[in-house]
Amino acid sequence: MRIYLSEKQTAEIKRLVQKEFMIKGIVPTDDYLFIHCFSKIQKETIYYHLFKENGTLIIRCYARVFNNLALCAMIRSTAKNVLEYLVNQTGLQNTIYIENGLEFKL
Repeated sequence: MRIYLSEKQTAEIKRLVQKEFMIKGIVPTDDYLFIHCFSKIQKETIYYHLFKENGTLIIRCYARVFNNLALCAMIRSTAKNVLEYLVNQTGLQNTIYIENGLEFKL
């Protein structure tokens, strides 16, 4: 289920993501908040999906991170910052981070 955020909250998420990546778009869909961004240094596209399910805040990421530890660290750091912000804003304490189909602890 999609997370409904105010303009201020969306702007803060945009600010957090822009610390590391260039944002190409933030689009609310019926199921999730879609964030399309790009790493200028590694020249890779990153997709984040933010949503909640059964009282759990979930951020799902898709990116080509094979053999690129720097990009992987940037993606996870950004996801962690966004999750921390949303936990403070929504009160949802349970979080899950999924990267390319695999669940990781942040």
